[in-house]
Amino acid sequence: MKKSIAKRSIVAALSVMAATGIAQADTKSDPLSTHTLAALDGKTTTLASYRGEILVVNFWASWCAPCRRELPLLDQWNAAWAGRGARVIAISIDTDARKAKRFADEMKLTLPVMHDGPEGLARTLDIPSVPYTLLLDRDGKVIGEVKGSTESEVAALQRKVESMLAARGVSTVQEAGMNGGAR
Repeated sequence: MKKSIAKRSIVAALSVMAATGIAQADTKSDPLSTHTLAALDGKTTTLASYRGEILVVNFWASWCAPCRRELPLLDQWNAAWAGRGARVIAISIDTDARKAKRFADEMKLTLPVMHDGPEGLARTLDIPSVPYTLLLDRDGKVIGEVKGSTESEVAALQRKVESMLAARGVSTVQEAGMNGGAR
């Protein structure tokens, strides 16, 4: 009897520990979805408003040389993925929103550009450097990150998004019963 009670206590304790661990593992996604971001035109939004889409969330600054090289590429990705279920959101950590706007205008960026400053989401997430890029699945869960701007990691990120988009397309075709005539 005492052994049975002890086993139940251990199982209960492990269950609590597991539940707490799961909650801690998802803490990066929570602030990402709920933090209010300001677009350069003054409108506000949250990343939760993009649920259902794959998101590439890039933290950058106008003074960051690798960011200057990377953002035009991310802008091209955003254009290529328009209407396909993925997008890129660029979040400036510049202190002055005017510098972020001037940079976005000079680069002729068409992707959604937000300004959040150095004390906002970047601080909350304790990002290690800029550029810093997160990949979020359609539910807003962080499933990948790129610290810095190495060509191989950025290319791998693009391939991952493309494969996620392709996988969605395949399942959509199969669900519609259009899988090449197989019955």
